[in-house]
Amino acid sequence: MTVLTYNKADEFLSKVEPFLMKNEALNNLPLGISYRLANEGNHYQSEPFLGYKQRSDGEIHYALLRTPPHNWILAVEQDLSYEDVDSFLTYIDENHLPFPGLIGSKPSVERIAERWNERTGSSYQIKMEQKVFRLDEVEDIPISNGELRIAQPEHQEIATKWLNMFGEEAGEPTLAESPEDTIKRMIQNQSLRLWIDDGEPVSMANATRPTINGITLGPVYTPNEHKRKGYASSLVAKLSQSLLDEGYSFTSLYTDLSNPTSNKIYQRIGYKPIGDSIVIQFEDHV
Repeated sequence: MTVLTYNKADEFLSKVEPFLMKNEALNNLPLGISYRLANEGNHYQSEPFLGYKQRSDGEIHYALLRTPPHNWILAVEQDLSYEDVDSFLTYIDENHLPFPGLIGSKPSVERIAERWNERTGSSYQIKMEQKVFRLDEVEDIPISNGELRIAQPEHQEIATKWLNMFGEEAGEPTLAESPEDTIKRMIQNQSLRLWIDDGEPVSMANATRPTINGITLGPVYTPNEHKRKGYASSLVAKLSQSLLDEGYSFTSLYTDLSNPTSNKIYQRIGYKPIGDSIVIQFEDHV
């Protein structure tokens, strides 16, 4: 198995970008992270892993990324065979690479997790089953009271509180930076949006990981006391439209399949499912 790795994100992109751009929206996570590393440098705990497997004909078979302490990200064009899975895990094992978990196409990730369990005895949990959505045009939906605003420094405290609550509810792994620093960066970048009703923030969403033609929304969060009032729907609809107006061809987002309500809401706004993704975590890292 030939895996080519790179120390610099721009060099990695020069090889892998055409492969990932075959399905830009579905590959928004590896593309967006690679662009961020290339443009902003590394802000993670240690050096990221950036690599891909090359087939015998020279074409890319799959791309593989990790930004510690986060899980591995697997980007495939076709799901991995059992032979591919074995060679993948042998590479991880022989190079003594940390393997806390994995996110990617459901069939490939499940095969990898099952085979790793057979080889090592390490059990795993499915942390989240996700659907990847893409929006090209916003549908007309009822808009709740309030308006879309860019988050300001005075919103730091409430937004940090909400990000902590989002992480607890979603079971998200530890962030590379503190929630306070994450929100501060979002506010400085003017990527964090709030829905404000009668002067009070009631919902938030972040526009993140821009690619050549698109941008991703996440996280989207509304605290319990403000749910079922249409705030999140209004926020996502207005934010998506504003991003299209800025020149993006599409927006994308991930949804938790265990939350059918949010999945229905996003589809009413105009988001269409384009693929399945799954997050698995191994026992030593749960």
